[in-house]
Amino acid sequence: MALTLTVHQFDVDSTGKQVYVAGIVTASGSYTTGGDTLDLSTQSFIPSAQLPKQVALFTQTGQVYNYAFIQGAALNSCKVKIYAAGGTELASGAYPSAITSDIIAFSAVYLKLQ
Repeated sequence: MALTLTVHQFDVDSTGKQVYVAGIVTASGSYTTGGDTLDLSTQSFIPSAQLPKQVALFTQTGQVYNYAFIQGAALNSCKVKIYAAGGTELASGAYPSAITSDIIAFSAVYLKLQ
């Protein structure tokens, strides 16, 4: 069970109230049914202590898997559910190579610390 986020870019919108964050999520180890934890609290580039307002996860390699972000109660308790073609959730067990080699894009909008 390991999903890690590497932030590659962030920008503040023209109002100065929101921050846009982009990066790549990497999977390793095993998946747990119900979703794997994605800890957002480890990212020093995210200038907010609040949960994101909006998150998108998607493949950049055309894999058949879909990724759904599940908002947690805190930055360290968010999850990602993974679905195969047809909408069936990935079963518990080692991540298939199609996922560990996938480029999983992460895009989020946060309120900026004031």
